[in-house]
Amino acid sequence: MSLISDISSILPEPEDDEPVSTRNALLDRITVLNDRLWEGRINRPLVEEWLMNFNGKSGNDVDVERLHALYWLSQFLYYGSVEIRVLLKTLYRDLFLVPLIQEIRTSNGGSRDLAVLGPLLDEKIKATRFLGIGNPSESGVHLLYYFRQENSLAKGNFLDSGQIIERVALSDGKFNRKIADEKVEQYVFVDDVCGSGQTAVDYSKNLLADLRDLKSSAKFCYYSLFGTKAGMDKARKNSLFGDNCTAVIELDDSYRCLSDQSRYLKVVPSGIDAGILRGLALHYGQLICPGHAGGFEDSQMLFGFHHNTPDNTLPIIWGERANGAQVEWVPAFRRYPKIGALA
Repeated sequence: MSLISDISSILPEPEDDEPVSTRNALLDRITVLNDRLWEGRINRPLVEEWLMNFNGKSGNDVDVERLHALYWLSQFLYYGSVEIRVLLKTLYRDLFLVPLIQEIRTSNGGSRDLAVLGPLLDEKIKATRFLGIGNPSESGVHLLYYFRQENSLAKGNFLDSGQIIERVALSDGKFNRKIADEKVEQYVFVDDVCGSGQTAVDYSKNLLADLRDLKSSAKFCYYSLFGTKAGMDKARKNSLFGDNCTAVIELDDSYRCLSDQSRYLKVVPSGIDAGILRGLALHYGQLICPGHAGGFEDSQMLFGFHHNTPDNTLPIIWGERANGAQVEWVPAFRRYPKIGALA
């Protein structure tokens, strides 16, 4: 039995043919996405349970709500394990390696001599440490395992943030702080998504300020697989990373799915109303995560990854009690959050 016929049973038949056609087209799209891109994450019981969340509380008929919920689900961008690995290779090559080679060439009179450039490049890479944003249980750190594999890097090129600075006991019983490895010149922090930019700002204030005090010549870089324009601008302006903040894919305001510039609302199928789409997402989003109806800091994203769904995405996609939802909610794509906080 197909996903279409399975889910059709909980979607009341509209009185005219237009919504029927749209509903079937959306179900077709979801089926194809699930088979080809979503790694089989969506099945009959899950979509049925997720649609049951929409029970008319937004002020629209239940069948209207569920039709519009299907539209949101059909627009969800998902990046599987294969795509993530490709993006990690791109991050290393385009954001780190190519600029580093250009820097070395410039400092050597524009030389193209591999006998000269090769050893210098090796030295620079050896003097670089890659770190994840967050503690070892979080997604930024999780990505480093695949990052090392895909780019054939040595284990010595990686650090936990707690290994950057060490405490040295003094004779009077007090402690002094020092850089754990003075040979390191550059610290590159890897993240999966920069939504609001607040994580990069906070991390910079909590860790990099101490490191800068101990070694003023150290270079800090923040590289993300995805970043919103607003988030990256905030990180560049308000963090110690400064202009060394960039993303493999920078998302403009058209990816803010509830905004006036939203690419998701410019052209919608027959029977789908942009106003209802906005109202549905915001009404239920507010019930799920009061104050964050459009995702963390109103990021209004609509995407997720093989390893997690960011809280910058609409809560109607990922909300559930286990990650702080204030009402009972079954997620379409799960999120594995930091315990105790929306962050």
